[in-house]
Order: sequence, then C-alpha cells, then structure tokens
Amino acid sequence: MSGKPTYEELEARIRELERAAEAKNKTGDPDIIRTLSESFQQLADHSQDAIYLFDIESGTFPFFNKRFLALFGSREQGRPVLTSGTVAQRIHPQDADKLRAARKKTLEAGETTGDVEYRYIGVDGTTRWMHDRWSVVRDRHHRAIAIEGFVRDNTQRKQAEEELEHSRNSALIGSYIVQKGRFVYVNPQFCKITGYAQNELTGMKSLDLVHADYQDHVLECARQMLAGRRTTPYEFRVVDRMGQIKWVMETVTPVKHQGTRAALGYFMDITQQQQVAQEQRDKEKLRAILEMAGAVSHELNNPLQVVLIGIEKLAAPNLKPSQKQDLIQLIKKHTLRMMELSAKIQKISQYATKDYVQGKKIFDIDAATIELPGDIKNEAQ
Repeated sequence: MSGKPTYEELEARIRELERAAEAKNKTGDPDIIRTLSESFQQLADHSQDAIYLFDIESGTFPFFNKRFLALFGSREQGRPVLTSGTVAQRIHPQDADKLRAARKKTLEAGETTGDVEYRYIGVDGTTRWMHDRWSVVRDRHHRAIAIEGFVRDNTQRKQAEEELEHSRNSALIGSYIVQKGRFVYVNPQFCKITGYAQNELTGMKSLDLVHADYQDHVLECARQMLAGRRTTPYEFRVVDRMGQIKWVMETVTPVKHQGTRAALGYFMDITQQQQVAQEQRDKEKLRAILEMAGAVSHELNNPLQVVLIGIEKLAAPNLKPSQKQDLIQLIKKHTLRMMELSAKIQKISQYATKDYVQGKKIFDIDAATIELPGDIKNEAQ
C-alpha cells in the first residue's frame, strides 16, 4: 500500500490483529501472544498517524505509538513521559474547550465514534492542524471505559483550503456555488456586483437575479456548459438589489460541495464594456447615416440640376418645337436617373465606400446595394 492508509484501513488491520490475539490467547501459548503483540506495535509504529488508547477510569494511555509519543509526550530527567497533562499542553488554548465538548458529547450521548479538528502547538512554537478521530470502547453495561483514537496531521489540506478561500474572497471576479438551484456560497465580489449581502444571497434562487428576458437563455447555456457541450462564456443581464440592470459574463463547471453535486460559477460585470461597445455601434451607425446622406445628395445633385435647368428653359418664349422636345427628353432622362437612385437607396443592405477627391472616401450606393434576381429580370425587360 502506497501513501497514507485511511482511518478505515488502519482500524481494519488493528481489529484483525486484536481478533487474532484474542483467539490465540485462548490457547495459552505465550510465544504466539508475544508475537502478535509485537506485530501490533510494529504496525502502529510504522503509521504516519498518531494512534492511542486512553483509559477513562485511570486517565492514562495504556497504548500509544511512536508518532503519538513524539507529538504529545515530554521528557523528564531524560526519559519520555506521556500523560493527560502533556497532551493538554500541546492543544491550542482556543481549541481546548472544543475538544472537551466533542469528547463529552460522544460519551454522554452513547455514541460509538466522534471526531474534531483542532490546532496543535509544537515544542518549537509552530502551529499545525490536527484531525482527531476516535471510537468509544464500552463494557457489557454500555458504560464507556476507553477511547481508541487516530490523530492525522491535516495542516497541508487546511492551508490549501485557506488559500483557496482567500483567493475566492480577494478575486476581482464574482464566484458562487449553487446546489439545487440556490446559492450556498458567494464571494465578496459577487455581493458587490449584485448589491446583496452574503446572508441575503445564501438560500436565494440563482435565477431570481437573472432578467426575465434571459432566464431561458441562461438555463440552456448553463446546462450545455455543465454537460461539457459548451466551452465559451455566455452573456446576459441581471437585476441588482437596487433594480438596476447590469450585463454580466458567466462560466459554470460541475463540482462537489460537501459531498453533494453542485455548480461552481464565475461571474464578471461587463456593463461598462457593453456600454462602450453600444456607444461605438451608435457612432458607426451615425457615421454611416451621415455618409449615406452625403452620397445621396452628391448622386442626386447632378440630375436634379439638369431637371431644374430644363424646366426653366421650357418656360422661355420663342422656343422651337424641336428644342422643346429635346428638353423634355433630357428632363425625362434625368428624372428616371433620380428614380433609379431612389430605388437603389431602398435596397442598401451593407456598408461600402469609394474613393473621392483629395484621398477621401464617400458612401458607395452601387456597391452597398444588393439587387434581387427579380429586380435584375425586371430591369432587363
């Protein structure tokens, strides 16, 4: 077996040796009993966990392994000493009551197992986190007579949890955990974005924050992402505590929270970016409108000038019939040109420009117009 054995594996191996010792004890063979006792001690001493047996009546430790002695023992006159007092000295003062309360609850409630996490103070003053897990040994009258325990050093795990919690709380991105559609965890940045306090959000339905127009969209995107069918973030609008609408970008991933399936979400406020993008779109739209207006004015100016001049000349006295007919044809030609331009303007579907004077560009009506097949056929006719 590689790595640390689990509590269950240690207990199973110890129970196996205990059963073997009990069976052999009935044979009265001292050599076999001594061998089994030595094997039991060797197994315990090789464990990375501290193992102990505490006798409740005498307040002593009839059995303990090397690891437990190294952690909780002391030396007097050059000899190792292990007592209830030396153990108590190693427990952080702020956690001593918690340990006593956990032990008392197990003993008085008639339970068979218990556990507690507390801080351990080393001889050098360093603090480590310990997880103490025990079983209560009871006699045939169900009276507690001893406690068998395992103490595991959980400092690395505790530090990793604290670092993760710190990173979540100090992140500029909101994060949350949802179980059964309700928030069970939110970080400070999430509270800042939504305007709600942590206690207000805890237990709230996650969809209650989403704008009604986007709830179906959010549900579908979240389902796809949790199922692994979507990898890109999705955007939607939320309503904060003050009723203001904000744009957010979100990703979710499946996790286990306290042993139960949950969704971990990351939540970024992109309201400002959306406003900037909308302003840019509005500017582009306005520029296109102004350019189109200029292009239309430019394209219509020439035929319009011809029509106006032609109309003025038609009013002149002594105009020959042939001259009058030529003017009418000219006016008709340029009027049709204006009608053609008007029809093209109605079919504009894209933005296009063409070169103009002095290196400038103007809106290109012809390039921006997409003729439909029916229109081409009608013109051909």
